[in-house]
Amino acid sequence: MDEDTGSSRWAGRTVRTDGDGRTVVRLRGPDDVLGIVPWRLGFHPTESLVVVVLQGSRRRERLVMRMDLPDPRSGAAAVAVARETAHRAEQAAADEVLVAVYTTAADDAGELPFTELVDELASALDDVGVELPEALLVRDGRRWSYLCREPSCCPPDGLPLPERPTAAADAYAAEAVLRGAVVLPDRGALRRSVHPSDRSVAVAVRGRARDQLATLVPAGRMAAEGAARLGLLRERFARGEREPPEPVDALLVALGLVDPSRRDGLMTAVLDDDTGAVLELLGHVARLVDDDVAAPVCTVLGWLAYATGDGALALVAVERALRADPGYTMAQLLLGGIDGMVPPSALRDVSRAVRSELAADGPTGRRSTASGATGLARTSARRRRPGGRRSPPDPTGPA
Repeated sequence: MDEDTGSSRWAGRTVRTDGDGRTVVRLRGPDDVLGIVPWRLGFHPTESLVVVVLQGSRRRERLVMRMDLPDPRSGAAAVAVARETAHRAEQAAADEVLVAVYTTAADDAGELPFTELVDELASALDDVGVELPEALLVRDGRRWSYLCREPSCCPPDGLPLPERPTAAADAYAAEAVLRGAVVLPDRGALRRSVHPSDRSVAVAVRGRARDQLATLVPAGRMAAEGAARLGLLRERFARGEREPPEPVDALLVALGLVDPSRRDGLMTAVLDDDTGAVLELLGHVARLVDDDVAAPVCTVLGWLAYATGDGALALVAVERALRADPGYTMAQLLLGGIDGMVPPSALRDVSRAVRSELAADGPTGRRSTASGATGLARTSARRRRPGGRRSPPDPTGPA
């Protein structure tokens, strides 16, 4: 959109987003920014506070965070969310942030809903030296500015969202689609994308896969056979043949990843050209296996997702891993990294170190697990908030 079609606070402003490091898209107004939010999150936000982190004089977008809105009746909850959000913006080295409140709540005594939250957030951001050039309300297909009350550009009835994506949002979406990205209806759909169906037929299919595997593969060969099957499936997906694997193959892959060195080896796929294909494959595997074998595959899925900028998928994947096995160390470390706003590039650095040690150690590769865990733990500890971990937002940053 043209710069003069947004609020007056956008005059002369341009935001640059490069998603995961590819084409730079220039965002020249609120509709451009709102148009890319679902693609950055992987789903359409509802009842959410979305924060777009900008860095540098060129206002390059580096991170998008989503949090649940607090109880509108609780001033203390608004203060807590505002302070936590400001801390995370500071932790992400933000120079500016753009804020969007997605809700269906009605106005309250002539004020836009969640005005108190935005006011508290503006104050908390000012305390940590982060500017807030715009804060938007998105509701029922329209948008309002919390910060601009000039009727000529921000009328009291709001402005309609465009029926079609702006040119900038369309360009961003086109490239996202080429990378295999999709936008799900809501966060619940994203969470379901890493869980198996609980329908009786699906449960029975998974049970039959276990019975089949028990007769096909000796227990002592499970890791090796799982690695071989993974290799075949990975080649097929890389060729563009991406039909879901058979349930018995998915189970075999998941069991193969129980071996830490094989798990770590697959985590280094973030360094390869077929990372998107591996992510899609592991998503299928996660949906086809039960919790007792899910922790390793969901941890790898979360690792690859976060390392490629899909923090929302990473979070739901690691949540399932820890639900399946609360003591699974690598999942705990990955969650700590997400909470500590560790940049995705740090995971790639750890992956390079792990790959080097795997190559040096040969078939066993036992040192890689300790090396990768230690590297991530140290990075997370340097960035984590003193006083313990809080529930992390859905963070989505570029690679």
